[in-house]
Amino acid sequence: MKKRIDFSRLGFTTYQATDMNIVMSLITPEQIQECMQAVGAEDVTYAIGLLEQAALAQLDLDTENMKQFPEAMAAIRKVM
Repeated sequence: MKKRIDFSRLGFTTYQATDMNIVMSLITPEQIQECMQAVGAEDVTYAIGLLEQAALAQLDLDTENMKQFPEAMAAIRKVM
């Protein structure tokens, strides 16, 4: 069984975190396609929105964490 991710640390409600774990459990293109066909367009849009929200929240968290390491931030800026 795949480990569940704690999406509450990204600001998700219990309901949203459960939905995100369902979405993240879809691995193969066939699983994704089957799920998309089983639910309505609104649910697919909702899931895409959750994925986007999770990505942005994780980016914010990573950026905030990197502020603790100014040398690493300087190195990353130099590369970019």
